[in-house]
Amino acid sequence: MHASGSHTRPPSWLTSLVEIGAAVRRAAIGALAATALRVGRRAEPYFLATLFLSGLGLATFACWSRSDLDLFRWPMAELALHGRALFVYTLHAGIWRSDNGPLSLLPLTAVAAVVNAVGWQADPPLRDAIVMGVFGFFSLAFALEAVRAVESVRGHPLPHSIAIWSAFLLGPPLWFGMVNYGHTELPLELWLILLAVRQLDRGRTALAGCLLGLALLTQTAVLLAALPLVLILFSDRRFRAAIVLLGTAAMAAAAGLLLFLLADGRDVIASLVTYRGQAPTLGGSLLTLFPRGPLAVFIQHYDALVFGASAVVLTWVVVRRGRATVPGSPRVYGLMALSTACLPLLAKSVWPYYLVDPCAFATIWWLARPGSVENLRLGVPVLFAGAAAALLVGAPGICVALTIACGMVLLLADLVGLKFPAITAEPGRPDCQRATQRRARGPTDASIRPVAEGTEFPTLVL
Repeated sequence: MHASGSHTRPPSWLTSLVEIGAAVRRAAIGALAATALRVGRRAEPYFLATLFLSGLGLATFACWSRSDLDLFRWPMAELALHGRALFVYTLHAGIWRSDNGPLSLLPLTAVAAVVNAVGWQADPPLRDAIVMGVFGFFSLAFALEAVRAVESVRGHPLPHSIAIWSAFLLGPPLWFGMVNYGHTELPLELWLILLAVRQLDRGRTALAGCLLGLALLTQTAVLLAALPLVLILFSDRRFRAAIVLLGTAAMAAAAGLLLFLLADGRDVIASLVTYRGQAPTLGGSLLTLFPRGPLAVFIQHYDALVFGASAVVLTWVVVRRGRATVPGSPRVYGLMALSTACLPLLAKSVWPYYLVDPCAFATIWWLARPGSVENLRLGVPVLFAGAAAALLVGAPGICVALTIACGMVLLLADLVGLKFPAITAEPGRPDCQRATQRRARGPTDASIRPVAEGTEFPTLVL
C-alpha cells in the first residue's frame, strides 16, 4: 500500500505548554521594557547633567581664549591662596578691573588649590575647563530651582523631560558668558536669586533678604533683579516686609565686604562702585545713538543712572497696573526679566553675558504662564538669546538694541494686560474663546493669584 503523507498532530498538552511559554515570554519582555522606560525617564536629568558638565568643560578646552577668568578671577584666587585674600581687588589689567563681588572666589580658590596641587596651573585651557566643570554644578542648581519655580506656579510637578531642563541649561547667553568670557559667577547668582524668590513667596522675608545679599556679592547687577520684589511689597503697602528684605540684604552684603573694605577700601570701592564711570564706552545699546555732545558725556560717567532709573519707572508702572501680584507668580519673573533687560538696552557698553538674567527670567515666565507654551511668549527669551548671539559675532549695536527692545515690548504687552490672541490663546481652541470673553468683560490675569487659592493650570506641553 502507498504510505500517507499527512503529519501527526502534536499532543494538546504540548500545544498548551508552548502557548504558555510564549505568553510568559511576552509578559517578561513587556515588563522589562516598562522598567527600562521608567528608569530611562528617571535617568534623563542625570544623563543631561553629565552631558552638560562634560560639554561645558570640553567647549571651554576646545574653544579656549583669554577671558576675564584668566585676566582677573584666577589671579585673584591665586592671590587668596598666597595669604592676601583681602587684597584681591588690587589686581587690574590696565584700565580694566573686576567689578564682581568676592563670593564666587570661595569655590574658585578651592579649585585653584586642587589644580595647583596636581601641577596643572600652567595649562590655562585645562585649568579653565576644570573650573567650568566645577561651576557647572551651580548651573545645575539654577536649572533645578528654575524648574521648581515653574512647578510652583503651575501647581503640579513637571515631567522629567530633557526638553524642559535644556531650556535653562542650554541657554546661549549662559554658555557665552561662561565659555567665551569666563564669568563663573553667573549660575551662582541666578541660583541665589531664585532661592530668594521662593523664600519670599513662603513668607520668609529675612531669609530671602540674606540670599539676595549673597547674590549681590556675586555682581552688583543683582539690584535690577531685586527691584521688582521690593516694589511689589511697597505697592502692596507691606512696608515692614520691604524694610526687612532691604535691611537683611544690605547687612548680608555689608558683612561679606566688611573685611575687604577695612583692609583695602580704596581698591574695593574703585572696582565695585566708581570703576564703571571710568570705563570706556564700547557701544552695543540704544545709547550708541548719542555718540557726541553733553548727553554722551553724561552717559560716559552715569549710564548706571540711565538704565537704573528706566528699570524703576518701567517696573513701577507695571506693578501699579497689575493686581494682586505675589512673589511666586509668573508676573514676578516677567518683571525681573523686564527690569534686568534695561541693562543691555541702555548701558554704554554691552556684553553677551548681560543677557543671561533677562533670558533666564523670561524663560521661567514663558513656561510658567497658564496654557500651552506654543505661543508668541516664546519669542521673548528667543529674542534675548538672539541679541546675545548678535553681540558675540559683532553685529551693529542698533540691531542688538532693537532685538532687545522687541523682546521687552512683547513682555511689557503681556504684563500690562494688552491681550493679543496670538500671545494669550490659540485660534480654534477653547483658550481663544475664553480670551475673547475676558476681553469683553475687561482685562484679568489669573496668573497673579497664588496657587493656594485653587488656581488650576493646564498640563505643560512640550
